[in-house]
Amino acid sequence: MNFGDRTTREVPPKFWAKTTEEGRPGISVRDHCLNVGCVAEAILRLLPRRVRGIAPPEAALLAALHDIGKITLGFQNKCSAWPLPPGLDERTRRSIGESVSDHALVSQVLLQDLLKPSKSQLWAVAVGAHHGRPKGRNARIEFEAVADWAEQHRLSTAKELIRTFGALPAQPPNPGFGRAHSDLWLLAGLITVADWIGSNEGFFSPIHGVPAEESRRRAADALEIIGWPGGRLRLTAFRDAFASESSPGFDPNTVQEAVAATAPGLVIVEAPMGCGKTEAALHAAQKWISAGHHHGLYFALPTQVTSNRIHLRVKDFLRNTLDDPAHLRLAHGHAWLEDAPTLKLRRVHSCSNAEKDADDPGGDLREARSWFTSGKRALLAPYGVGTIDQALQGMVAVKHFFVRRFALAGKVVILDEIHSYDVYTGTLVVALVRELLNLGCSVIVLSATLTAARRRELLAAANCMEKAGSDAYPLVSAAKSGGKALYSKPHPPEPKTISIHADELPEDSVIEELVRRAEAGQHVLWIRNTVIEAQQSFAALRGEIRVGTTELGLLHSRFPFDRRQELEEKWLTRLGRNRAAAGPGSILVATQVVEQSVDIDLDFIVSDLAPTDMLVQRMGRLWRHDRPPAHRKADRPEFWVRLPHLAPAADVRALKSVLGRSGKVYAPYILLRSATVWRDVAERSAGFNLPADIRPVLEATYVEPDPAEPPAWRELHADLEAAKRKLEQNAEAAMRVRGLPLLSSADDLALTRRKGPPTVPLVLLNSIEQLPDGRGWKLTAPDAKRSACAVSDFDWNIEAARFLHRWLVRAPKWHVPDDAPRPAWLTEHVAGDAAFARVGDDGRLFFGDELHSVAYHPDFGVYADKPAKARPQPEPEPWSEDEDEFDC
Repeated sequence: MNFGDRTTREVPPKFWAKTTEEGRPGISVRDHCLNVGCVAEAILRLLPRRVRGIAPPEAALLAALHDIGKITLGFQNKCSAWPLPPGLDERTRRSIGESVSDHALVSQVLLQDLLKPSKSQLWAVAVGAHHGRPKGRNARIEFEAVADWAEQHRLSTAKELIRTFGALPAQPPNPGFGRAHSDLWLLAGLITVADWIGSNEGFFSPIHGVPAEESRRRAADALEIIGWPGGRLRLTAFRDAFASESSPGFDPNTVQEAVAATAPGLVIVEAPMGCGKTEAALHAAQKWISAGHHHGLYFALPTQVTSNRIHLRVKDFLRNTLDDPAHLRLAHGHAWLEDAPTLKLRRVHSCSNAEKDADDPGGDLREARSWFTSGKRALLAPYGVGTIDQALQGMVAVKHFFVRRFALAGKVVILDEIHSYDVYTGTLVVALVRELLNLGCSVIVLSATLTAARRRELLAAANCMEKAGSDAYPLVSAAKSGGKALYSKPHPPEPKTISIHADELPEDSVIEELVRRAEAGQHVLWIRNTVIEAQQSFAALRGEIRVGTTELGLLHSRFPFDRRQELEEKWLTRLGRNRAAAGPGSILVATQVVEQSVDIDLDFIVSDLAPTDMLVQRMGRLWRHDRPPAHRKADRPEFWVRLPHLAPAADVRALKSVLGRSGKVYAPYILLRSATVWRDVAERSAGFNLPADIRPVLEATYVEPDPAEPPAWRELHADLEAAKRKLEQNAEAAMRVRGLPLLSSADDLALTRRKGPPTVPLVLLNSIEQLPDGRGWKLTAPDAKRSACAVSDFDWNIEAARFLHRWLVRAPKWHVPDDAPRPAWLTEHVAGDAAFARVGDDGRLFFGDELHSVAYHPDFGVYADKPAKARPQPEPEPWSEDEDEFDC
């Protein structure tokens, strides 16, 4: 690129990019841009070859140019401690207030101008988006009072960076499959992450004029300290990969052998519950990573409970397979509560004048910090386990969506329990699979209950149009992007017959049966579809069991994190593979949090009516492991399904009424079809055969409607189809990342799930006292130890953030008054519209001085002590009455 006479030949003044802790001039624009370019170079060297091939060859230069827009008088005037360049005439000084201060916008406009001759100016979008929000395909500056003066210095600095990093790009981004512009958003993510690392004062010196060689050395050291990406796996035998202190490991079964034989690309594994799909996926990932095809792993699950349990299994797997254990930085949804790196990131506007960038009203410090000290970190870590929502936010219009895409690029991404998502989230999942393949990932999809239609949708995401398909079960389908699907049909595991009882079962009869079995030493489970029903059933059982004869527990999403983790550990261990052979029986009441991807083993299960695929998943917790007959106090596995009374002539209103709360969680028509299927299964004397009956009952539930169905059923089916179309349209709209204002990604569920009842992040505390020096507060938790923490209104502290998040629960909005206190110390440490409440001696919650009708009990969680006065609420999407389905 020839800049001609547009650049100044004078020695340029020093332009400031950051301030010091004391608010004085810190690192210069030139030095900060150099550091960020060097970080981008270092990151690119560590990425797999297939990812480097997607990024533009000029990526490091484009990263270096990200902050060149700070060379404007509007930006330089932000801080009174920054001296303005000398020699400004009076007219220029008077017009400073009108000068553009949005430095990302200025950077993009400059780059657009420089790239226009080669028609590659679209790359400038990635540069302008580095604070999280793209500024449009063709950004414009309406008025720049000192454009002629500032442009000379911007061009001069750009010329120096080009000498360091190479020429500007001459080719535009490639639209790619689905016109996703994967290379453009990969670049945007790289620039943003490089900027965060390059802004860390612990890694880079603020001394002016550091040579490029020194900056490159510091960039390499920074990535080594972070431990990212790093961590190559070595190839081991299957048995050795899954050995532990208590087990020598095990040989692969036929499903695991079939998955191990696949090549990188898209792999769909359909196999019954408990047959080792997790190990199959991990071993395939081990092969591909050890061969250099990929550089990390992200294991995505539907809920936090499932991710917490898989996290432990992946951790053991990595201990056996990592070449360098020092690189074990596994993360999951709440891992940052246990461990977080120390960051020293300084806001530009930490001085007298407030930041005026419309793009960055809260400061980039908080956003960058949140990526390294929150669930988002699971994406940036070499090996991460978390909810699928963290990945899906890479597809929807939320801030920094492209950082998620970059973080996953080149990894093996395992999507577990893929059947569990509705039409809205399912539409996003298909788009995610397509984009991951575009970004050089391999994707392994796991499900016990996938329909043939859903399999075809996933294969289409790899540009593979399945025609003949297969109705075999188990089934492993594999495809490379644009290739033909290959099918493997492993031998099924040993069959197991489940005794099914599906009928109109009164609650009193269920309670009586559960208590009888538990007192006989059995471990039994009652799965309710909503939190409130689970709490009510738990209370009823409490009044029926005799003290000392039975353990009784409750699990759902409305416990604060600390208590929920404690309960999960207790019950998932008590009912796990190594459960005690003797001792008292137990009753666990739970919501959907235990229906999949948790290794618990029950003797008897009762379930509310749910869609067939969910019922099969719930059944998978029954007699999950082989045990000697003496260790089971039941003679056969039994599964009861509580069916509603379905009068043949009932109208739509009556049908919805008998379905109750379940009809607000799940589509009423699907519940009716499921009830019919399971009543037929129960009437067969042969029971339910695993795995042979899985595919037949799935297809029977989701088959085209029978014309002989009652009119009200047909009306509900029409409602279902209309709702599906609406959800698909809503999902497509949510993915228009260049046509929508981007939402904050503080809420992990932003745009990734259909709208359910609104919730509020609520922190529960026992007491709040001002510290003697008046500079902060002492907070105590509502636990038995009355653990405490000091918190400030002004300074963010990792320990305070951990403390508050441990006692945070996502409460229904109607539980929290609109005027609930939201002090500065809370908003500084907890993202979103968080509130706090003080737990009184009797468990009732105080919001400020107001006593409310909501209470907290360590055994029940947060619950309504009595019905609150209804407040107008936004209309939720269909079938979203309870938030446990969105337990993320």
